[in-house]
Amino acid sequence: MNSNAANVPRTYTTPLTLRVYDALPGNPFWIGIGFTIGLLLVFFVGRVLVEGANNSYPGDLRVAIIHILQTAYSASAYAYLLMTARKTMHDMSPAARHAPQWQTIVDSAGKHSRWILLLVGAATYLVFGVVGTNVTTPELINPWDWQGWTYDVYWHRATTVLITYWTGCLCYVILAESARLSRLSDVIESIDLLDLLPYQPLIRQGLTNALLVIGWVSITSLLGVESRYGPMLAVLWIMFVGLARMGMMLPLSGIRKKIRAARDRELDWCRQTLKIARDEMKSGAGGQQTIAEIAAYKSMIEKIRNWPFDSPTIVRFTLYIMIPLGSWLGGAFVERGLDLFLS
Repeated sequence: MNSNAANVPRTYTTPLTLRVYDALPGNPFWIGIGFTIGLLLVFFVGRVLVEGANNSYPGDLRVAIIHILQTAYSASAYAYLLMTARKTMHDMSPAARHAPQWQTIVDSAGKHSRWILLLVGAATYLVFGVVGTNVTTPELINPWDWQGWTYDVYWHRATTVLITYWTGCLCYVILAESARLSRLSDVIESIDLLDLLPYQPLIRQGLTNALLVIGWVSITSLLGVESRYGPMLAVLWIMFVGLARMGMMLPLSGIRKKIRAARDRELDWCRQTLKIARDEMKSGAGGQQTIAEIAAYKSMIEKIRNWPFDSPTIVRFTLYIMIPLGSWLGGAFVERGLDLFLS
């Protein structure tokens, strides 16, 4: 371990979920698929063995299956986010390599305090798991009377703990890793406005953050076929769309400040140089071509955005936001089709 790596707090370590996914063959997508299939097999085999369908209430099976999808997705999205944040940090290293503290920031990528993660997971369960269970449980039913739980409801309660833990960690890591990337941008000493390609990894990370959040909302939107989940889903949509926007913008906030400062410096230089060229032209010592060249350069600098992404990136982010609506409509159509078929 080098001296810079030693500056990373001792309590910060690679999360257990990431270590498991790193140890398993394949990428998080296929691991998540396998995780989903495994959970579904265990669920349905257990349901047959204990005759869990006998006392199941309408909709409980559907909710249990959606909870299984949420469990596998939240774990895989959490692990994938840590992997991509780690890769993005290393991809950004050449741009910040000359700064004295860049190695410390890079070494901390993907590492977090286990106590903070446990605290975030527990708080998420208390706020969303417990409150959400109370709000969505039908009236006249005690949601915490475990003796009255059916097989499907046991799965609801168990998977809720896992879902809220991994979801809370996912949200926390999005903000924490994005803030680290922003700090890495802060230590970049100089920036070339005519070559912003070195900062493309930040844009990719921002889009990844947004897509992972929207993916979680999309799966959760399948619960919309149950009317009791409607108010809760509306609140979650608003919160997570806001989180997706933060996840998109926060990694770029540091480089945005650098671009704006460099842009202001270049525009100041253009104005000063134009004044000098104008005075020289008036005195007969300079030519009009010099002024035209400076004016063209000034116009080009003015067109550079403070945020280092283009219109297609904004369009892609907008399309991401529309995915949960499609998921909810798709779930409603499937539900209506099944009702017609079974009737």
